[in-house]
Amino acid sequence: MKKKKIKEILIKKGDIGATAEVILAKKKKQKSLFDFKEDLSETDSSLEISELYSALQKMALSEGTGSHDVKLGILRGLMRKTSPLETKYLLRIITSTLRVGVSTMTIIDGLALGFTGVKKNRDSIEKAYNLHPDLGDVTLILAEKGISEVERIDIEYGVPIRMMLASRVPYGEIIEKTGSPLTVEYKLDGERLQIHKEHDKIKLFSRRLLDISKQFPDVCRVIKDNIRATNVIMEGEVVAMDHFYEKMLPFQVLSKRRRKYDIDDIMKEVPVCLFLFDILKCDNESFLSESFLVRRKKLEEIVSERDELRLVKSKTIKLTEELLDFFNEARKEGNEGIIAKSIEDNSVYQPGNRGFLWIKLKGLEGGKLKDSVDVAIIGAFYGKGRRTGVYGTYIGAVYDPVSGKFIAFTRFFSGLTDELSESLTQDIAKYIVKKKPNNVICEDIPDVWLEPEVVVEIIGDEITISEKFLTLGYSMRFPVFQKFRPEKGPKDITYVNEIDELYKSQ
Repeated sequence: MKKKKIKEILIKKGDIGATAEVILAKKKKQKSLFDFKEDLSETDSSLEISELYSALQKMALSEGTGSHDVKLGILRGLMRKTSPLETKYLLRIITSTLRVGVSTMTIIDGLALGFTGVKKNRDSIEKAYNLHPDLGDVTLILAEKGISEVERIDIEYGVPIRMMLASRVPYGEIIEKTGSPLTVEYKLDGERLQIHKEHDKIKLFSRRLLDISKQFPDVCRVIKDNIRATNVIMEGEVVAMDHFYEKMLPFQVLSKRRRKYDIDDIMKEVPVCLFLFDILKCDNESFLSESFLVRRKKLEEIVSERDELRLVKSKTIKLTEELLDFFNEARKEGNEGIIAKSIEDNSVYQPGNRGFLWIKLKGLEGGKLKDSVDVAIIGAFYGKGRRTGVYGTYIGAVYDPVSGKFIAFTRFFSGLTDELSESLTQDIAKYIVKKKPNNVICEDIPDVWLEPEVVVEIIGDEITISEKFLTLGYSMRFPVFQKFRPEKGPKDITYVNEIDELYKSQ
């Protein structure tokens, strides 16, 4: 089949896998999509998962002169062994567009029922996943050694755990949720890190659990030289600083440190400070089940503070008036707000959970929404006037962890400068798809649909009942773009239940 015809089918289907299925289903003999002229009449009857994995790994590792031909040869071999339907999913795997609309929690439910026959074992599997966030590894242990071995999974050096998250409630209800007294800390405008120190080997993991150690060699060095522990796992926030280490700079400045090249030059241009706020493990002792005050005390014992390494500023309070004073102090010094933390006996570290042991507060302004919202961009409209040639308005969605769906929440365009609009138009081009993604729910119809990959922070006047976005039922009045959140993955954005809480808190 000629390339022109293939392109016509691709445009109609909007998916390379579905395109391959259509073409191959019409043939009695399965032939290559790339005009290979070998005789493909002799096909193998099946393709083992282990063989597929091995072949895909070879493709991924192939590089240098001739690698293109090597990859096509491997792909051709795989396509010989797959049916049209199997080829559809093979190509979706290779192009990273395998969207099946199943959330992690649904898979965990399935593992509990499939391997143990008892759904209540999902709690043990979820706990193991929070401590070792690789469902493939957890499934292998469950299949080969059973639920008892899964329950033995614990925090370990070099393997990031899912980070504990903070909820939000009206400031007048914070003490009711956390208990009194409580600790309040500055909420910094930086990037959260999970730091693993094992002797002189330092690894820094982002909120998305990616190893970003190479972006911050200066942070690795200061950890190595100023932490009085041989092995330790800690959490902190890395923040851009002025060259005198006196003033914290916005997250947009820190974003420059995400470059993969010229690291030495960018280190000089953007110095940083690591502010530590929690400890999860020290030597052979796990601190996850210890109260917050025990963890904080241990952290203070092992940290030697200096310009590039500090403890997050904190204070123990009892009254809402004290909380508000600390909040105003934090904002005056350039922070996003504060984090209120319970210090009661049950104030343990909860990997992957968003409860009321930690509560964030980022705004108090009367008549204004009291917190920002993180959304994934799922659609865009062409700009008009001076924004002709770029996208002028975007649809932002929040996430439903139960269904694994991204649900449309609001349109936004204010706050985007001409420069940002042009940059965003270029950045999202690779996420454009021909039709609405399967994991997106949206009643609006944009000019282009987008895979929910780009995360931004928006703020507005209030949450309102919406007739446009009926599935969620809410929208935002006067939304304004604040900043990009590249350190957050799509599933790290604001949850649907948080929107309901924000609405009720107004």
